Amino acid sequence: MTNKIGVPLLVLGMMSAVPALAGPDWSKVPAKELPAFFPGPSGLQWILEKPDHSAANQILEKNRGCAYCHDEDAPDIGALMVAGKPVGQGKVVLETHPPKGKRGAMPVTVQATHDGQNLYLRFEWEAASGAAEKKLDPKNEVKLAVMFDDAKVADAKLTGCWATCHMDMRGMPDVAAAAKQHPKAKALGWEEGPTKYIRESRTALDSKNKPRGGWDKLKSDAELEAALKEGKFMDLIQFRSGKGEKPVDGYVLESRHMDGGTSLVKAEGGKQGNKWVVTFERKLAGSGRGDHTLAPGKLYNVGFAIHENHANARFHHVSLGYSLALDNPKADINAVKQ
Repeated sequence: MTNKIGVPLLVLGMMSAVPALAGPDWSKVPAKELPAFFPGPSGLQWILEKPDHSAANQILEKNRGCAYCHDEDAPDIGALMVAGKPVGQGKVVLETHPPKGKRGAMPVTVQATHDGQNLYLRFEWEAASGAAEKKLDPKNEVKLAVMFDDAKVADAKLTGCWATCHMDMRGMPDVAAAAKQHPKAKALGWEEGPTKYIRESRTALDSKNKPRGGWDKLKSDAELEAALKEGKFMDLIQFRSGKGEKPVDGYVLESRHMDGGTSLVKAEGGKQGNKWVVTFERKLAGSGRGDHTLAPGKLYNVGFAIHENHANARFHHVSLGYSLALDNPKADINAVKQ
C-alpha cells in the first residue's frame, strides 16, 4: 500500500546508507514511512466544527482519528495550504499568508526500538531544496519535536498533536492579544500570545465564538497540579540543530513548558547528503516533571513536528496522530526490543 506521495507506508528491512548518529543497529529495526504536512492555522476548534471540516463527524460521532481519513491525502492538504487555496467543508482559504517556497509535505521514515531501559527513535527525511524566504528561527535550521500521551488526554488519541493546538494561540487567526496582560503571562511564556495547551487545563473551550479556544479559562493551580500528577499532559521532547542549542525535555498542560523533564538522555541530528537524520534516546522511566513512564505492551498516542528551513512557531510540518508501543504489533509504531 502506498500513500499519495508515492511511497510505501511500511518499509521493512534495510534502511538507506545514511548512518545512524547514535543508538542501536538501525538496519535491523523495522521502519514506517509517514507523511509530515503543512497544516496551516487549522486548530482543534476548526477540525472539530462541521461547518469548517467535512470529517468532523468522523471524529465526533464515529470516534475515528484523523489518520483514518487523511493518512493518504495529508500531502494534498499540505499542498492546498502552501498554495493559499480553499480547504475544508466551507471551502475557506484558511492559510491567507502561505510561506513562499514552502513544500506542502514530505515523507518521513520513522523507526523505534528499545533495550528494556531506553526508547530509541530515529527520523529520516529529505532536506528542503531551497533556502527560506525569511529565517524565523535564525539559530536552528531544523527542529524536531515528539509528543507522547499516556491515553489520558481527551483529544490526543483521535487528533494527535491537535490536542494542543487552538485557534487563539500565538500565530493563529484568533490569537488572544489580551493574553499578554494576563497576570501569569510571563510565567506561562505568553509574551507573544498563548502557547500550546490541552483541554484538561481549562474549565471550558469555545469552538464558535472568537477567540475560539479557552486561553482565559485556566483551571486553578491546585487543579493543574492534580492533572499533572494524574498524567494528564503531553510529554514533549525536541531536537534543535543550532550550535550550542540544548534539546528540550518538557511537557504541555496549561502552557508549553520547555523544561522539567529528566528522561531524555540525548537528541542528536545532522544533515547527511540530502537527508536529515535525527535520533532520540529516552529512558523508559518517567523520572521528571512532565515525563511519562513507558510500559511494555501499552499503547501511547504520539505525534511529531518538524520545523525546517529555520521555520518557527506554527510554520512547521506535522504528522497525524499515531499509536506507539513497546513490543505490541497493534501499534502504528511498534518499538521491538533489540
